[in-house]
Amino acid sequence: MGRSRHCSEEQRTLIKKLIGQGKTYKEVQKMIGCSAKMISNALKWRAKPETRGRKRKTTIKMDRRITRMAKAQPMISSRMIKDSLELPVSTVTVRRRLCEANLFTRIPRKVPLLKKRHVQKRLQFAKEHINWPKEKWRNILWTDESKVVLFGSKGRRQFVRRPSSNCHSTYSLCHSGYSSIHFDGCLPFSATDLSQTGLRIILLFASKMESIIII
Repeated sequence: MGRSRHCSEEQRTLIKKLIGQGKTYKEVQKMIGCSAKMISNALKWRAKPETRGRKRKTTIKMDRRITRMAKAQPMISSRMIKDSLELPVSTVTVRRRLCEANLFTRIPRKVPLLKKRHVQKRLQFAKEHINWPKEKWRNILWTDESKVVLFGSKGRRQFVRRPSSNCHSTYSLCHSGYSSIHFDGCLPFSATDLSQTGLRIILLFASKMESIIII
């Protein structure tokens, strides 16, 4: 059954006025040229309050509990938060509430394992050199290190496949043993300032000290 013709606000006002004057449905139909259903809908019509979409699944108290747990345990997952607090929402909603609280998921930075004496020595070095002039820093040879994987990637890779298709060549990776070379780089202070002219030296040492490259 097709949908009836849309009734405008002017037509609704006129229909209510005629019915209020004692006109019958048949008389109103002949005067306006509408159906009886439109007259009935016009008399039943009420203005609906404006809405802003579906209500939030979580309350303000729930949002605070989610944020408090994430701050107390930064390594906790959204699934663990949902299960611990027994929230009636999905893990996607939990992550959305964390983003609203300016808490985003990031990969933790890998740092060397420092003991208490290491921290004290680093703090002592920073205090002793906090007022060093730029001329002294120019005599420092800066170093850095990096590792280059020669074949493949050491990172974990994921893919989507159907059941019982794990033996297909499309879903296989070549086992390389993660062959890599470790490099140590050294550069003077002048190499950190690109506006200066002059010789910039970078020494690259292979992991077994088999070669030295000067650039």
